[in-house]
Amino acid sequence: MSNVVSGLIVVAIAALVGAAGLLLKVRLFPKREDEESEDVTGYATMMVSVVFALVLGLSLVSVWENKDSAGSHVSAESSSLHEISLLATALLPDDQHRIQDAATTYAHYVVGTEWPAMRAGHEVGEEGWQLLGDLRTAFLSSDFAAPARVAVLSDATTQLSTLADARRGRLEDAERRMPGVLWIGLVLGGLLTAAMTFAYGVEQRFQHLGMVMGLVAMIGFILILIYSLDNPFHRGLGTDPKAFTRYFGG
Repeated sequence: MSNVVSGLIVVAIAALVGAAGLLLKVRLFPKREDEESEDVTGYATMMVSVVFALVLGLSLVSVWENKDSAGSHVSAESSSLHEISLLATALLPDDQHRIQDAATTYAHYVVGTEWPAMRAGHEVGEEGWQLLGDLRTAFLSSDFAAPARVAVLSDATTQLSTLADARRGRLEDAERRMPGVLWIGLVLGGLLTAAMTFAYGVEQRFQHLGMVMGLVAMIGFILILIYSLDNPFHRGLGTDPKAFTRYFGG
């Protein structure tokens, strides 16, 4: 059973328990005719608003941390790839061209193929890893006979390891999403918060209507914002491939 289904079941059971408790109280302790009515609308509204704000804050922190992690991995990956391309200039011309071509091919594949897939929430294939393997092979098969080129091999090995780790982190970020249980809290909290405003009476009807419309619009905006940030590579708000295109073109 998924977390979303489990969360919905828990929410439904909690609502039924609350209704049963209220009905039981009314049956066991009926209201007397001389008893003053107590309006609990304000208290209930405050509690719903507080809980909704907590869920909202937790959701925003979750999606923003994912976006920040994705940006860090993309920056590290592109920087390492660019550094490998620069290190190749210290090698023989044939080795240099082979390495730089492999690095450019990898960068163009990431931008042109993997990025659209990550934005759409699709799984990224293994071809990127194969291209990274080709880049590693191109570098390690170069001529390092001269002492000056031995130091380049050590630096390149470090950068290749950093590149692989950053790529692995980027792909993990592309698959990471906010837990479905939080979406239940967001949608339910937004609906309850908006519904609570219907219980209050305002003498100016248009003023009341404007307040309700403004609140619902703000809740809708925040939900759309969280939905957009939930994919750290979303077009517009997500991490873009400029870190790669800056060094290797479009």
